[in-house]
This record gives sequence, structure tokens and C-alpha cells, in this order.
Amino acid sequence: MTSSTVRLLIIDDDPIFRMGLLSALEPFSDLEVIAEVESLESAFRVLETETNSEDQKPVDLIILELGLKIKENPALKTHPVLDFCQQLKTQYPQIPILLLTTVKLQNLLLSAQKIGVDGYCNKGIPVRELVIIINQLVAGERYWLESLAALNREPFMGIVSRKTGSLLGNIQGFLVQPGMRQIEQAIAEVNQEIKRNLEQFNQQDTITIINKLILTGKRRELLTARWIVSQLLSEETSPSLEVSAQVSSDNFNADNYEPLKNYQSIALVINSDPANHKSSGIVANNLKSVLFDKTVIKLQSGLINLTGMPLEIDILRLSKKRELLYILLKQLEILLDELILSDLQYEQLAEKIPNLITDFWQAATFDFFGKYYTVTKNNQNIEIVTIILKDADLIQNNILNKIPLVKDLFEHLLFYRPLTIDNLSCPAGGLDAMERAEALLQNLLIQVANAIIQPLLNSFSDYEEIKLKFYDRRLLSTREIEKFRNSLSWRYRLEQYVAEPKAIFESSYLLLVLGERGIQKQVIYYPRRDELEKLSGIPLTVTLILETRDAVAPPLRAAISFVGSAIIYVLTNVVGRGLGLIGKGIIQGIGTSFQDSRTGKK
Repeated sequence: MTSSTVRLLIIDDDPIFRMGLLSALEPFSDLEVIAEVESLESAFRVLETETNSEDQKPVDLIILELGLKIKENPALKTHPVLDFCQQLKTQYPQIPILLLTTVKLQNLLLSAQKIGVDGYCNKGIPVRELVIIINQLVAGERYWLESLAALNREPFMGIVSRKTGSLLGNIQGFLVQPGMRQIEQAIAEVNQEIKRNLEQFNQQDTITIINKLILTGKRRELLTARWIVSQLLSEETSPSLEVSAQVSSDNFNADNYEPLKNYQSIALVINSDPANHKSSGIVANNLKSVLFDKTVIKLQSGLINLTGMPLEIDILRLSKKRELLYILLKQLEILLDELILSDLQYEQLAEKIPNLITDFWQAATFDFFGKYYTVTKNNQNIEIVTIILKDADLIQNNILNKIPLVKDLFEHLLFYRPLTIDNLSCPAGGLDAMERAEALLQNLLIQVANAIIQPLLNSFSDYEEIKLKFYDRRLLSTREIEKFRNSLSWRYRLEQYVAEPKAIFESSYLLLVLGERGIQKQVIYYPRRDELEKLSGIPLTVTLILETRDAVAPPLRAAISFVGSAIIYVLTNVVGRGLGLIGKGIIQGIGTSFQDSRTGKK
């Protein structure tokens, strides 16, 4: 565990949900679930243990189900979980609370907000967004959903469990729960064995390495079995939208806050007709969810820059780079949801794209730095975001407006329009279209991330507070920062005068995508004839030089090849044979002289 690890305490009386949440958070190395309990009393015991421990830091965040089933005094009109939150805020004010719940009663949520609960989101929230919210709350911010659309996000598969009061459901639970407990116990035993293996690990010990591989495989099989069982317990195995819990707004009895019972699948038929974009052959939300989920998985890579050219986000240390891209992904999803709710027409999208991308950039900037984040210099408080937003026009013209195929990506995600790939129309949901959409999405995120960091480098590059909070440890010195800024400046000059005209002339776009090891280049074909006709000055000269080279190079190569062949022929067949004859004559002359001398002696 590192000092940057976020320590979580989960309080939920649904064991299947707790297991699903643990599995979902497992890939995120910066998150550690120190305990998952089913009662408030157990939670207090964990908190007392953690806060009294000298060798461990306190819990960083509590994830709480508002609808816990609690035996209470009917005479009490207060909600026991809200009482717990209030008591928690009194005893541990430094620990933020996140309500991850199926309860949607406005008066309950408002009461929780008033007593100081830091955040609320529905259990149907995607895991990628939940992780971002966790980091926000730990950083001291608050998160409260305000729109009904935000409450109705599709749940992550395998997290939300089914609790039903039906006879079949009770029998199913009775039969399955012992098996689930056995699986959980086996996973715990394997984890302990792996831990002991790591403590005794020796790279030269072949037996230890083999044992580690066997235990890792066994653990993977147990996790798979647990996930399959949790899926079988679900009412629907496909991603779905939750139905609001039917709870009386006048009754605060905790028994009414049973986790969600029913789920609905909303299937929309994907159609290339923008006028009828609300019908589809696959789940429409899956189109976006699959792309976003794949991007989240790739964000777990090292995010190393493998492009061979400097990027603004290279100045950030890995945790900040990943956080920025997570925030951008979340803000893009919010933007797309807002556009869907606004009933935006297909014909209106093209003219709105520049403003939409600028709004996207601004929202992510606020989210990443914090709206009122300030630094002090010469006894003056300077608001970072205010200074950054002053460069909005410059950023829009130099970076945002040059991001390729943003309109195509938005049309694909909002109206399910097919993507044109190598002059072929690829329908939404197809493999080729998904791969191209994923590349466009990741390129958009990386380019906007660069646009957020560029004004920071221009205005606050050498502020100590900024360097210590955001920069990579290898780029802290003033000399290294200036070298980095100069390399960025040269990159933009070369792009403006050489690389971009060359790409236009070659009918291609350069995309920055997330690979298995980090950020990579990907060149795609796309017609750019209109841009080519508008070139002038140095960019036009570059294309003329390329055209001249293309025109002259083939015959010049042929001429050089012919001359080379002729020279080789002359050297081998004329000069070589001549030299051979001369050598042969010399040898024959020497032989004749030798014979004559022997004859004379006789």
C-alpha cells in the first residue's frame, strides 16, 4: 500500500452487492477496501480500530447504503442511517461519506445533504464514474446528483443484486448462499496463501514461482465462479436501467428501504436514419458503455508516451494523468446525456460542435483543478482556473478546433450514424465501427487533456505548489521544465508547417490512442480535399515539394538504377574482361620465360 492509496469502508447489508463492488474496484490499484460490513455497529468498531492504530492512516471514505434494514423502535421518527451519519460527522468530521444506494426519496436525500453527507449516487452508476466520484470526495469536494437523468444510469454488471420476496427467490437464496460463502472463504484462503508466497518470493526459486502461478489461476477461477453466480442471481443479465423504489415519502421506517427489486432493459434499435435514432437492434446505451468501459480498462495501463513526440500531459505524474483522463471521460458522458435530454436535432449538431467541445474543456478544467483552487505568489492569491480560461479562444483555435472527426463521433454516439472507414459505411455496433469510434474517443480525451495542461504550462510552469502537486518528479527543475516547453513549441511549429500539410496531402489523420503499454499513434485514411485547396504559404509549399518529389523521384530512381546497371556492366564485362585478358597474358608470358630459361640451361 502506498501513501496515495484511498482506504474505503463499505457498509451494506447485501452480501452479493458487497462482493460485486469488491470485484469491480479490484482493478483500481489506488483503491483499497479495508473492510466491508453489514451493520452500523460493525462499522463503528472498524472505525475505532483504524483511527486508534498508529501505523495506519484513518479511513479515507465510507460508502454507505441508505436503505439498510435495521431493527428500530417504531416510536422513533428519525431515520437510523441518518442518525448514524450525523454521529459519524460529529466523531469523524474528516471522513467523507458517500451514499451508494437505491433509495431515491428526495426528502431523505435532502436531509442527508443537510447533515453533511458529502456525496450521493445511485447503485446503477458505472464503476468508472464511481471511482472518479470517490477521488473527488477524498479530495474534499462534494458530489450530489441533481437531475433524474443522472439517477437513471445503467448499473455495472454484477454489482446490483436481486432481492425479492417471492418464494422462488427465497428458495434460490437459501440454496445459493452457502455456496457463495464457500467461494468467498476459498478466495480469502487463496489470497492469504498468495500473500505468504509473495513474502517468501525468490526469483531464483522455481517452485515458488510455479506455486504463485497456480494460486493466481485458482483465484481467477474462484472470482469467475463468484461473478457467474452473482449474474444468475440477477433478474436481468444484461445492462439495465433501475426502476425507482416504491417508498412512501411519509414513512421513515428502514424496512421500507429494501434494495431494488426490478430492472428493465431498454432496447433501442440502431438505425442510420437520424430522424428515427431512438430505435435500435442492440441496447443503445451499450454503444456508449462498451466504448467507455474499454477506455477505462486501457487507462489502467502505464499511460507511457510511445508516440515519439512530446505531449502536454507528459508533465503530469501518472496518478494525475490518469485522474485527468477519468474526469474527461466522466464529463463527456455527462455532456452526451445532456444532449440526449435536450432533444438536439441531427441538423443542429454540426454548428454546435465547437461550442460543445469548448464547454467540455471548461467543465473538465473546473473538475480537475477545482473551481476556486488558488496559489499564492508575492503575497497574492491567484485563481488557477480563472487564468486558464482567459486562454479559451487561443486553446479553441490552436487545439480544440483541430481535433479530427469530433462531429462524426458525436453523430455516431447520439444518432447512431454509421462511420465512414476507408470509403466504406460501417453501421453502428459493427466491429469496425466500434474500433474506429474507440480510437476517436480516446484521441478526443487525450487532445482535450493536452488543451487543459497547455495554459497551465504557459502561466504557472514554475510555481512550486503546482510542481509539487501535479508534475512528474523527473520534471521538477526549472531547466527540465523549460526544455519540455521548448520541445512542445518545436513540435507545434513542425506540425503547423510540415506534419499537418503532409497529412492533408496524404488524406490522413493522426490519432493518439491508448494501447496496452501506453499512448500510441494511429494513422487513419480520410478524404481532406477541401482542406488541401485552402492551403497557402509555407504549408502549400510543403505539399508542392512533396508533389515534386513524388513526380521526380520515380524517373530519377529509374535513371540512377539504369546508370548504376550500366556502370556495373562496363566494370564487369568490359573493364573486368580486359583486366582478365591482361592478367592472363602476363601469366602466360611468365610461363614462357620460365620454359625458355630451362631450355637454355640444358
